[in-house]
Amino acid sequence: MKIPLRVEAKDRHVWLLHKALYGLKQASREWYLNLKGQLEGLGFKRSDADHGVFTKIIDGKLLVIAIYVDDFLLFSGKIDDIIVIKGELSKCFKIKDLGEAKWILQMKIERTDMDRDVRKLTIS
Repeated sequence: MKIPLRVEAKDRHVWLLHKALYGLKQASREWYLNLKGQLEGLGFKRSDADHGVFTKIIDGKLLVIAIYVDDFLLFSGKIDDIIVIKGELSKCFKIKDLGEAKWILQMKIERTDMDRDVRKLTIS
């Protein structure tokens, strides 16, 4: 929380929060601005087509982070890049690694070992 503009901050004063940030109109914007700043600080660029998609090139490989509210989906040709980015994100945010994606936006993601060899994903 920030002290409101034109309000004098005095030592030993306690601010009483009358309303939580959750539910406020500006809460989602503040979250997005914080997230965007952190990702850009890690070298990601925001997509012009979809502001919930950020990309970065690492050693010639594309890394994509797709964001929906507070869920992240990471895509890369190298698992090592994903592990590194997860580590960087955990320094910025409290994250919970749910492993390989199984569901996203009510779509089921399926991938077998044979599919992995031919780089195939099934979404239904």
